[in-house]
Amino acid sequence: MQTPSLTVPQAASQASPETAARAPAPARATRRIGVLFIGSPLFASAAAQELTGQAAAFLATLGDTPGFTVAPQVASDRATLAQALEQLALPGLDGLVVQMATFAGAELLHELVAAIGPRDLPLALWALEERDEIVSNSLCGVQLWMSTLQRLRRRPVFLLGNPYDAHTGPQLRAFAAAARAASAIAGSRIALVGAHADWFTNLAVDPVVLHRRLGCTLAHTSLPKFMAACLQAPPPTAQDVARWADVAFDGGDEAARRQTVAATYVRLRTGLDSLQADAVALRDWPEILYAEAFKGTWSALGELSERAVPIAPEGDVMGAVTALAVRAFDPAALPFLTDISGIDRENDHLVTWHYGVSPRLAVGPRNIDAIMKQETFAPRPGPMTLIRLSLQADERLRLFVTEGRIEARRSSANRTAGLFTPQRAPAPALMRRFVEEGFEHHVTAVHGSWAAAAERLAWLLRAELVHV
Repeated sequence: MQTPSLTVPQAASQASPETAARAPAPARATRRIGVLFIGSPLFASAAAQELTGQAAAFLATLGDTPGFTVAPQVASDRATLAQALEQLALPGLDGLVVQMATFAGAELLHELVAAIGPRDLPLALWALEERDEIVSNSLCGVQLWMSTLQRLRRRPVFLLGNPYDAHTGPQLRAFAAAARAASAIAGSRIALVGAHADWFTNLAVDPVVLHRRLGCTLAHTSLPKFMAACLQAPPPTAQDVARWADVAFDGGDEAARRQTVAATYVRLRTGLDSLQADAVALRDWPEILYAEAFKGTWSALGELSERAVPIAPEGDVMGAVTALAVRAFDPAALPFLTDISGIDRENDHLVTWHYGVSPRLAVGPRNIDAIMKQETFAPRPGPMTLIRLSLQADERLRLFVTEGRIEARRSSANRTAGLFTPQRAPAPALMRRFVEEGFEHHVTAVHGSWAAAAERLAWLLRAELVHV
């Protein structure tokens, strides 16, 4: 558990409405979730403080990923609230959990909203469960705060459970992941290199709508400018070439082919570094893919996908935004854009199929074809989530999510093809819902089970949730 640092809370202001641009969170490498305890002097303070200690100890058992920073005492009046917010370093938080240690009216709620200011800080209200005797009346207090905050155009997540209850930890983890994602999106800079692939009309995004709805800035760069920046790259180092040491190349002369694809990798890396973006939507074909100086582009993009700035090929802006959110769920995650290209009714699985996937996710051999276009390997089996943020021209934001698993049995398709067995609905029903809802033909795939975090993110972003 992190030690709270000291800063001065922000000035008061009114929260922005749903369609207003989201004020950006402060940029930093480590994202933190604060935990604030609220109590009333009308209830037993000793019991509330004891509960605070239990909650703090419980949060410490959830591991480092959620990044909780815990206020050391219960806030019961304006002075103790101001002290707690200073100890939490409120302006640097990516989300705030407010636990109602006891019932409390809205006086401190208004003080908290004023301290947060115009930023749409992700909030959660944590109610305790009292199964018989009512000592804290925490649940009723959360109802009062939730109702009031929604009238003030805030949209907190509701958490319900006691410290050490089995269902409490997953709720806190899901909120923490969603809060990190919402804060990563707010104020982000999404680079669009070129445009979407020819006639992939469904991938088009209005930059004004994107900024108004999510607070993202779409930074447009022409393909010629990007490719010119790429060509300023130095030659590949031995370390760059070694990335393909275990790859089999069709067509012979593997040493020369490794040198060629490594040179492409360094050129693309140089161009991407010139963009100074939080995520990148890249038109990679046909202009880059078939250019003589960029042989092995799709394999190089796979190696580049493990860097901190996620890349969505084919100029998919919302694919880049989705990948940015997933990276905030878990900075160690390696999300990748994929098509859903096949279905097997008998075995109840879908076939995911694309390129630009990190080889850190590969199982078995990697192979690049003779013309250095396609790299083929099987993805690592295990739990997987498919997710997509979709922005409509009318500013309606939707989020699709489904969980399942990638099977160990390999697909016979080339590129990175996986057999995805859905968990919640049969494969035909899932596919029918996805298609009839009109989602774009890409999803972002990420290993692990992230549906709960995606649900909370949809709530925070005021997005329509489609969970299949």
